[in-house]
Amino acid sequence: MDYELMTNAVLTVFQPQIMAWLVAGLLLGFFIGAVPGFNDTNILAMMLPFSVYMGPLKAVIFMMAVFGGSQAAGPIPAILMNMPGTPSAAAVCLDGYAMTRKGLAKKALGASLFASTFGGVFGALVCIFLGPLVGQYALSFGPAEMFMLSIFGLSAVATLAGKNPLKGLLSAVFGLLVATIGMETVMGYTRSSFGFMELYDGVPLIPVLLGLFGFAELFDMVNEENIVENAGKGASSCTLWDGIRNSMKYKLLMFRSAVIGVIIGIIPGTGAAIASWISYGQAKQTSKHPEEFGKGSPEALVAVSACNNAVTGGALIPTITLGIPGSGTTLVIMTALMINNIQPGPSMFNEFAGDAYTIFFSLLVGNVIMFFLGLAAFSMFSKTASIPTKILVPIIALFSLTGSFAFREMSFDFSLTLIFGLLGWLMKRYGYSPPAFLLSLILGKLAETNFIWAMKLEGAKLFVRPIVLVLLALTFATLLAPIFLRMLKDRGKTAPR
Repeated sequence: MDYELMTNAVLTVFQPQIMAWLVAGLLLGFFIGAVPGFNDTNILAMMLPFSVYMGPLKAVIFMMAVFGGSQAAGPIPAILMNMPGTPSAAAVCLDGYAMTRKGLAKKALGASLFASTFGGVFGALVCIFLGPLVGQYALSFGPAEMFMLSIFGLSAVATLAGKNPLKGLLSAVFGLLVATIGMETVMGYTRSSFGFMELYDGVPLIPVLLGLFGFAELFDMVNEENIVENAGKGASSCTLWDGIRNSMKYKLLMFRSAVIGVIIGIIPGTGAAIASWISYGQAKQTSKHPEEFGKGSPEALVAVSACNNAVTGGALIPTITLGIPGSGTTLVIMTALMINNIQPGPSMFNEFAGDAYTIFFSLLVGNVIMFFLGLAAFSMFSKTASIPTKILVPIIALFSLTGSFAFREMSFDFSLTLIFGLLGWLMKRYGYSPPAFLLSLILGKLAETNFIWAMKLEGAKLFVRPIVLVLLALTFATLLAPIFLRMLKDRGKTAPR
């Protein structure tokens, strides 16, 4: 490790022009994350031509700031309006919005901000000190490992089932069925598209998210005067700092969630949407109060937020060290480097080591700045919770429909948002689990595609690779742990005293 290069990288990051682009990227990222349906990948792709004039360092640092800022701001509408700003913030809706309903919006926002900062800083430190070493392990994940990772992610359905496990399971199965819509992987046949060309690529995630969580909430919200239950009784008694102090109680949980985020981020083709649900499931299973999850648990909020921003650093590692983008956004970032004649990959730390370390350190500095910018931004947004529903309902409806259109610029997605909005409302009303449905929808296509490729490439050897066996063991442990813990709890209650 070249400490002279690292020192020069730090000094480069603190140059006025670099800092200006860093702050500008964070502010743009906050805006993208806070407006549901806006996509950082699409915005940055439109800015690619300008990267030639900006230069490689400024362009990549700006783009990474947008990436990190959007992940941190994604929970804002999820907490305040039950409408995830980014796909990875969907898990935030479960407890963040419940806290807002209790008049604890500022506390929820503060906890999310601090946990996001912790996760981002952790991811940046992993990049700086372990990036080249850890990046090599991304090559170990082939189709077999990706399939088993998807199954491991689906094991979180057990924690999302709610009070009725059967209805939770049915919700997950329905999600898997919806995931089969679109082009079949091997032969290229279309399935269950009903003649709609807009469904040939499958059901788009953004309209599903905005409908299932945001639009579905409107059906209940129209009958209420305020989002906050018993408005005026304690809604103003908490602050962002209360949430920050509360999140500090969960240091071990934040560390574990950040580790999950980095690991999932390193694996190409996964992303924060998958990592957040895995982190939520693990947090619930190890919690002393799992019954509070889904009802406004700060513990759940901290776990998801720390994981989300740690993915940013994790996704950057294979992009820089191997030339393999970990997500759509890092693909755009890698393209910006290549446009400027910098080839990401194993040789980058030999030919452009100074640039690589500067990018990694900018991620660290950016997350620290993000915390202080977030204090002002989150405080301003928290006032949304006090707006009467007669004003808020049309705004949420407008954001939901605009966001669904902005994703693919197809009017067909308006219909999808309305359909999944009605579906989400009906599922909640009759005790089914929208989160279990969403998780299966996200992971279903990934599991199917990688299973087919793994069987074609490896056949019966699928389940004997080391990483596959480890993930299989973790899956069984995740499914059996709640049963084992319940048995111990029941035995403790019946033990003679």
